[in-house]
Amino acid sequence: TTNTMSAALTIRQQIAQRPGILYSTDARSLNFTQGALFSFPIHSTAYESDAATVRIPAGVKLCINVVSVDRKEMTEFIRTSSAHGVCLKFSSEENGEMLNVWTFDKERSDDVWHTGLGIQVEGPRIVRLAAIVDRGFKKGSALDVNVFGSVKKGDLS
Repeated sequence: TTNTMSAALTIRQQIAQRPGILYSTDARSLNFTQGALFSFPIHSTAYESDAATVRIPAGVKLCINVVSVDRKEMTEFIRTSSAHGVCLKFSSEENGEMLNVWTFDKERSDDVWHTGLGIQVEGPRIVRLAAIVDRGFKKGSALDVNVFGSVKKGDLS
């Protein structure tokens, strides 16, 4: 029998130390076993290097279905910064480039969430998720991009 913790999906984010950082630089990490609902607040920064790393073991599939931001948090973020919004980016081992999956733009977006993303990644894989704000972002309040989904048994096992 397989140890359930050895088959756990792990997501970890650690924000690099920089002047004016809004978050703790301590690593944040959660484990999700097969059958679990997946949820994680990704801290937003202007740097792709602050992306969260998701380790998906063999026999496990990560399914990401929903992304959202908290409306009050977004309102405060926009009020206190010169940023226009935030985007969720994704990269994989096969393509290390951070590609845009979803964008919230204060002038164009009606909703603070998006459903039906349909991202499914089966392990063994390492993928990265980043919440990126405008490059001009210098000060303001913290903003998390929340991702939701499930951890399932992989189809290839």
